[in-house]
Amino acid sequence: MANTEDLPPSVASIAEYLAMKAKGYDNHLKWNEQAMFKADLMNVRHRWHRVEPGAFAGKLRDEGMREEDIAELVDWLKKAQAGRRLVPDRSYREFVFNPPPEESGGGPGYQSLDW
Repeated sequence: MANTEDLPPSVASIAEYLAMKAKGYDNHLKWNEQAMFKADLMNVRHRWHRVEPGAFAGKLRDEGMREEDIAELVDWLKKAQAGRRLVPDRSYREFVFNPPPEESGGGPGYQSLDW
């Protein structure tokens, strides 16, 4: 099992946010939070490149998210890491979560679309 402490702070913060939002809706993640997650996966690929899916799932589980939502989010994470394209709802296509991602070591302004 992957260690949730290995998650970058921005990813841990996103997991906490998603779980908090789900709790507000009878522990069901709404479509707009799903669209935000998909958009961030596509728009900030380097944030998610080294995220271990098991650690991300563990963090979501620790935050109290239901298994159905965890499975869906982890599936999208794996698809994005495999180079697949996810299409968020039109109103969220440019969305990026705060805080900004940690530096990936590519230098200032570096953004690679390659995994």
